[in-house]
Amino acid sequence: MSSSHRSQPRILIVEDSLVQSSMMQSYLKGQEYQVMAAHTGKSALEQVSQADLVILDVILPDMSGYEVLTHIRENHLRAKVIMLSTLSDTPFKVRGLKSGADDYLGKPFDLTELEARIQALLRQNFNPLESTTGSLRISKVDQCVYIAQKKIDLSKQETELLWYMAEHPEKSHSRQELLDNVWSSDFQGGERIIDVMVVSLRKKLGNKVIQTVRGVGYQLHPEEAGK
Repeated sequence: MSSSHRSQPRILIVEDSLVQSSMMQSYLKGQEYQVMAAHTGKSALEQVSQADLVILDVILPDMSGYEVLTHIRENHLRAKVIMLSTLSDTPFKVRGLKSGADDYLGKPFDLTELEARIQALLRQNFNPLESTTGSLRISKVDQCVYIAQKKIDLSKQETELLWYMAEHPEKSHSRQELLDNVWSSDFQGGERIIDVMVVSLRKKLGNKVIQTVRGVGYQLHPEEAGK
């Protein structure tokens, strides 16, 4: 029987202070968000395409948060952005908002307020028809997968199969399990269809992205996408 899966929103914290970053990571993980962290602008740019929302400090060691924000907006990335700064005077807030930030929070701040602002933005932005794991972003809306900025078209069943495996990324799946959870109950074909789909996905996403587990079936390795 077909099933649908909703991934948790993925938050990227871009913060130079390890103490501040650690506090935010711990709190947001406790609220059941998926959390990534970067301490430089360069590291942030390597991860930002995977994020639903970015918490972005203005002051970073290698570039300003405004430069990171400019990259996000110029490349039409989907993430919402909350800027953080001790520079909380009105001109700095205006600059951040005019540069494309969705919200601006002055330091120090309460973590419960930060989370409330995250919730408000994600209600506008988070799409239950998208799932992100590793460098893969899977869209059920247009039946495709994105590896970084590259869009790869998939068939409906390829999308469903990849989606199911992405929601269970550390699990080895038998062919029968995949058949039961991805194909409709009235499907008359056999387990061979799983092998055909896996071959097709490997051609499109990289030979190692779905690996064979001897005696079991298949396992997704999203970190191998595009290789």
